[in-house]
Amino acid sequence: MMNRILDRFLTIVDTANTWAGRAVSLLIPLIMLIVSYEVIMRYVFRAPTIWAWDINVQLFALIVFFGGGYTLLQKGHVSIDILYDRLSPQKKALMDLITSPVFFLFFIILLWNIASMALDSIEEREVLSTILAPPIYPLKILVTIGVFLFLMQGIAKFIRDLRTFISKSTK
Repeated sequence: MMNRILDRFLTIVDTANTWAGRAVSLLIPLIMLIVSYEVIMRYVFRAPTIWAWDINVQLFALIVFFGGGYTLLQKGHVSIDILYDRLSPQKKALMDLITSPVFFLFFIILLWNIASMALDSIEEREVLSTILAPPIYPLKILVTIGVFLFLMQGIAKFIRDLRTFISKSTK
């Protein structure tokens, strides 16, 4: 029964982060187009935009925060491969379990602070302090969701590592 619940949780988290990662990857060509447009307008026509920088910063923030959980799912985050790759799956799982408290401490504090900042931003109807002055609170809400998805993927990884370590050590 518990294994089915955990498997369902893992599937939901993996699916959410896969969807989020693939969705924000579509923003990369958009950022490239906006940057290209800005460069042409600025240097060819000597008419820079007032919106390109603001939009690109927000789009890039979405890529970073929604891509984090997906990158963790795909095992794309930095590790010391020269050492880590030589370990057995059980030893890799043990190393990840030992270092997981650092991950969880960081992400719980990060989520708490970002969620608090997002709530303050909503209350104030905060805008960027630029000429365009776009609202920033929708981005802060989305960043909070992205950090939450990243944390959930960390929990999923912890569960998988624990299963790997337990299953190998009991044989």
